[in-house]
Amino acid sequence: MTLSAMDYISPALDESYADFIVRHDQNVGEIFSDFSEDYIQRIDGTYAVLYTPLSELNGLGVDSYTYNTIPNCFTYMDSQALAASRITNLQNHPYLNLQGRNTAIAVIDSGIDYTHPAFLSYERTRIAYLWDQRIPSDNSTVPYGSVYTEEQINAALQSEDPWEIVPSRDENGHGTFMAGIAAGTPEPTEEFSGAAPEATLIIVKLKPAKNYLREFYFLPEGVDYYQENDIMFGISFALECARQLQMPLVICIGLGNNQGTHQGKNPLALYMDSVTRNPQTAVTVAAGNEGNSRRHYMGEIRPQERNVTVEMRVGEEERGFFVEFWGSSLYLYRVRLQSPSGEILDVSTIRGTGTQTLSFVFVETKVEVGYSAIELQSGSTLIFFRFISPVAGIWRFLVYSESLDTVEFHMWLPVHTTFRTETYFLEPSPYNTVTNPGDSEDSITVTAYDNRDQSLYLEASRGYTPNGVVKPDLAAPGVLLTGPGSQGRYVQRSGTSVAAAQTAGAVALLMEWAVVRKNAPYLNGTSAKNYLTRAAARDEGLTYPNPDWGYGRLDLYRVFELLT
Repeated sequence: MTLSAMDYISPALDESYADFIVRHDQNVGEIFSDFSEDYIQRIDGTYAVLYTPLSELNGLGVDSYTYNTIPNCFTYMDSQALAASRITNLQNHPYLNLQGRNTAIAVIDSGIDYTHPAFLSYERTRIAYLWDQRIPSDNSTVPYGSVYTEEQINAALQSEDPWEIVPSRDENGHGTFMAGIAAGTPEPTEEFSGAAPEATLIIVKLKPAKNYLREFYFLPEGVDYYQENDIMFGISFALECARQLQMPLVICIGLGNNQGTHQGKNPLALYMDSVTRNPQTAVTVAAGNEGNSRRHYMGEIRPQERNVTVEMRVGEEERGFFVEFWGSSLYLYRVRLQSPSGEILDVSTIRGTGTQTLSFVFVETKVEVGYSAIELQSGSTLIFFRFISPVAGIWRFLVYSESLDTVEFHMWLPVHTTFRTETYFLEPSPYNTVTNPGDSEDSITVTAYDNRDQSLYLEASRGYTPNGVVKPDLAAPGVLLTGPGSQGRYVQRSGTSVAAAQTAGAVALLMEWAVVRKNAPYLNGTSAKNYLTRAAARDEGLTYPNPDWGYGRLDLYRVFELLT
């Protein structure tokens, strides 16, 4: 990460600038040649963020800037667990006694309530670094925002008003809960303990998504969303902190969305893949809560039929939304869009890339369409539909192919928290619903189950990825888990993000045994995943891996049983 002090508001925090994720090998000058006063901040050796004035943009389009340069926006994946995963067996084992000592867990989320007892040890903080991306400063250690160290947090804790010294707060509570499940200090009266209660914490409080992206994606008010590039900067920050601490690192991501091919080809997922291959580094990520949301359609066009009709219900007073169509670039697709009034308009897919606006006579709805025959990052065909003031009723996509092969395609609506109303596909598929970046191939993707009755979490996303990669990798408890809430209290939450947090703590215990105790000093995320999936608990009568459970339920103690 290239870091520079600025005596002006960073463009990352400036609402008058647009953000684009670019690769160093991309011809940035050609794509953005019309812009002036650009700023570039490097994330790592592959990715950087280009900031350019919104005043010089002529709207956003997936053909103008390429689909993956426009940051995705992510939201939360959530709506006696340690014993179920047999983590307490290792915490209490007379010889192993694994607690996460000298390991680091990074939670990149909504922040943390650093005053909560779950993050204190003998009245001192267990947080080594807290980066609040929202609070401006001239701190040269980060590209924007403010970093608070362990010493500063301890000084705040000892003062009459901690927020005067460290003003970072977690207004939502999701990040606080995640950090607690992964690494919270035990509280016997609440029957609570984090999975790795002596791990060191690195916290990134993400800044909110910029308004121009919220408008482009029609993100609703009152729901938190975070930009892809800010999460990537958070990962880069965590890597640097772990290097300074000289500790193995587990990064926990409890966020997701429904964008992309669902094949791990978005910049964040690819970055996570590269990170988790590094020695002494692992990433756990939520599989998502979209299995029963009815926001995915899987289409199959047989040669004898040549077309498929996809029906989508749009609820009343929907402000707008987008739909992504993804298919194999080996085939040509023709799409027609029918409004609830019966009017049909053709989507132009003749050129390699292009945009058009569909205007209907009998309804006020406009649909902006971006088409890319071969999307650069994934190599797949993308048709991006952006519905503006859509009229309620049944909309139909008439999808045609002249191929003599059976042709598959997928369509995704945004995650269910994006909608205020009932908007969904009438014939949805619960499979291929693992969210981005849970489709990251090398990360440990975790679904959730109820450890009280061993049932899969009702809302859990299901695999595999459309290209057949096994996701989720495994399941962990994620229903009504107890963790830290606001004002020192303890609350319950459910979701795959909660399961990913417990798994992050479990991986920290594995890192303690492998790296800290030098049993496998170069353990990386891929190897950690192999340990966990090999030892996963499985039920008779089920075939593994499978799209619901992956390789089975998290059983950390069995990892060590298999080593004997």
